[in-house]
Amino acid sequence: MVAGGGIGGLALSIGLSRAGFGVTVVERAARIADVGAGLVLYPNGIRALDTISAPLGKAVRAAGHVAEPGDVRPHLRSDGALLASDPIGALEERWGTPHVMLLRSALQNALLDEALAVDVDLRIGREVVDHVDTSDEVRVSLSDGTEVAGELLVGADGLRSGVRSRLLGPAPINYRGYSSVRGRTAASHNFPVGVTAAGPGIDLFVGAVGGGLLYWTAKIVSPQGVWPAKTPEVALSELLAVMADWDPALLELIETTDTAAGVVMTDIVDRDPIPQWTSGRVTLLGDAVHPMAPTLGQGAGMALEDAAVLTACLANDKLADYDRIRAPRTREIVLLSRRTGGVDHERAVEFSTLDNQFSRLFGWQIEGVQ
Repeated sequence: MVAGGGIGGLALSIGLSRAGFGVTVVERAARIADVGAGLVLYPNGIRALDTISAPLGKAVRAAGHVAEPGDVRPHLRSDGALLASDPIGALEERWGTPHVMLLRSALQNALLDEALAVDVDLRIGREVVDHVDTSDEVRVSLSDGTEVAGELLVGADGLRSGVRSRLLGPAPINYRGYSSVRGRTAASHNFPVGVTAAGPGIDLFVGAVGGGLLYWTAKIVSPQGVWPAKTPEVALSELLAVMADWDPALLELIETTDTAAGVVMTDIVDRDPIPQWTSGRVTLLGDAVHPMAPTLGQGAGMALEDAAVLTACLANDKLADYDRIRAPRTREIVLLSRRTGGVDHERAVEFSTLDNQFSRLFGWQIEGVQ
């Protein structure tokens, strides 16, 4: 049983179903929201998808923008001066799988289609409200009053995971000192594959997500709770006001935002890494256990890696290997995301050309299941 039908939960259900397990996914949302959020999958995330299901990996590539050889994402100062360039199109040649950006809803739909195709039992519009591990099975109570029993419960229910809180008790959520405003706009002839830019107190990331669209996110130094409290219209207006002296080509990306598609404001948070999150017949996956700042674009990638590894562990009857393999890996990425997460208008992060930390990041392979 999987609590949570987000990216990690659905990916796990697909992998397990393909491995011959019967899987029930419980998801509280009644439908997939088509809002402004997008995401990036670096080569390790795409490799995890391919490991879980080759048809799924193909569908995700088709749903977004796959970086082509020669694609370069410039990193600019807010006045338009070039600080560095990130050759995202070279990633596939080096690592064997590409850099892909797509809308979160497009990824979710691809996962949902594949889950239905492999006969995952999806129960939407309800949530797991309690569970009891009897050592022989896990009994799960749902919000509609029904009960379900199974051999294993996986909490993939996000940042404020109920499964986690029952399993591990309370733990602080750490505000990282900045918030984000996110939206989408039409493709730009100035920045066809996207751009990153930085000014005092603000970092901007823009990427092509397919379908003639760009996704953008502005990271803003701010006290906690200020930006999420604004309406989308006010947030967009105030963002443009504080970016008023930016280069016009960069401002145009924000000015032409499709407000009907949604503008999303969130505080950026993470949790301290933990060495173990499996107990008895209950374990965790993705943001339920290791939420991280989005600096490295690895939130979805880590959830997909979790899903691939947990599938392999269960297929080999080696649940105990899951934490052993994943805890060191996710700890490194959570902490690296923290260290590189500050807003700095003179710093250029070139993900495709950095040191051995990024070689380990992009070069991930599923291994170590004993």
